[in-house]
Amino acid sequence: MKKITYFLSLMLTITLATISCTKDGTNTTIENPAKTTISNNLVVDSVVTLVNSSWEFGNKFYSSKNGKITKLGCRTPEIGSYRVSLWDFSTQNLITATTIAITDTSQFKYNDISPVDITANTRYVISINNTSGGVAKRYYIYFNKTNITNIYPFTTGSITYETVQEKSSSISIFPEVVNGNDQKYFAGIPDFQFEYEE
Repeated sequence: MKKITYFLSLMLTITLATISCTKDGTNTTIENPAKTTISNNLVVDSVVTLVNSSWEFGNKFYSSKNGKITKLGCRTPEIGSYRVSLWDFSTQNLITATTIAITDTSQFKYNDISPVDITANTRYVISINNTSGGVAKRYYIYFNKTNITNIYPFTTGSITYETVQEKSSSISIFPEVVNGNDQKYFAGIPDFQFEYEE
């Protein structure tokens, strides 16, 4: 009887330890806002590709939740290596960047980065430079063909995009120009992976 009691006590202890180690009561939500915007036709339903020179295209955004950006990514219409950057909007300082090698133009590709803490309601800019190997490459322009007015601001999950920003440059630089005529476009396309606990 002592052996059975000891065995049951041991099994109960192991079970409780396993439950407490694996269940903390939180769920991690993962969002890829640009990918979701495009794949779900949230505010855009048409696309063209253009190339006229080298550009840094970006979007000013904020999150409604505290969380972390764990990956930077992009989708481009041409194979190549593209620099994707995350900026602090208020200081225009670079937070992190990565070069993404695109080998399949039919999908988004993401690189892991050291996680970056994101504070709710703080403005950031995610951007991409369309220069690869010293050559200006084609880039995407997404738009809404039935409504050719401004699409900004719009919200995808917990991310709100406020403006499209740009700067003519063959190197990665803060895209400070907000052209009123371009606010009907979703350009580039840079993206990121945002994670938060619920």
